[in-house]
Amino acid sequence: MIHMKQRKTFLDNNLAASPVIGVMLMVVVTVILAAAVSSYSGGLVSGTKTAPSATFEVQIKKGVDIGGENISFMKIKEITGDSIDTKDLKIITSYTGGNNDFYLNEVYPNVGNTDVVNGNTPSITSVSPYWSNPAIGDFGQDEEVNFGNYILRPGVVMIADCNENDVSSYDTGIEAVISGWENISSGDFITVSLVDIPSGKVIFESDVEVV
Repeated sequence: MIHMKQRKTFLDNNLAASPVIGVMLMVVVTVILAAAVSSYSGGLVSGTKTAPSATFEVQIKKGVDIGGENISFMKIKEITGDSIDTKDLKIITSYTGGNNDFYLNEVYPNVGNTDVVNGNTPSITSVSPYWSNPAIGDFGQDEEVNFGNYILRPGVVMIADCNENDVSSYDTGIEAVISGWENISSGDFITVSLVDIPSGKVIFESDVEVV
């Protein structure tokens, strides 16, 4: 009788333990799967490029008197935000012309897009918009001011310009940035976008009125 009771107690204990072991195994498997998913997701996040953040002020002016010359220009100035290497930046301009023709231009860094004539010297291939900093150098003479070779920071200004009285003699900076510039008039709107090339994300976009 005693042996029968001990045997029954042994069976009851083992039967009770089986569900507990099963639950523990399920918990362990769940934890392992969660860790694996977390590790995989973390790898995806770390591999994603993060676009810089910044705010800009853009002005486009058509034929203004500057020092007795008839100058047109587009000025892009960083107001606040991250430092941005222009070698990682693409500029897109687009607008619809008077005949409903759509114009779009993409400006890439370090790609010669304008010939600058300095006096009687041969034209020099340069990249617009250039860094407007006389302390660094002049457009068409110093590569440091070419688009793609400088860093944007708050206060840094990029310029694309031309002398409207002499636009036929060379490829101008503003013609390199805005397609069909000769069709633009005051009061028109041009969409200006700045794109971070590594991430492919637009970091700034605005419809800018030509004045």
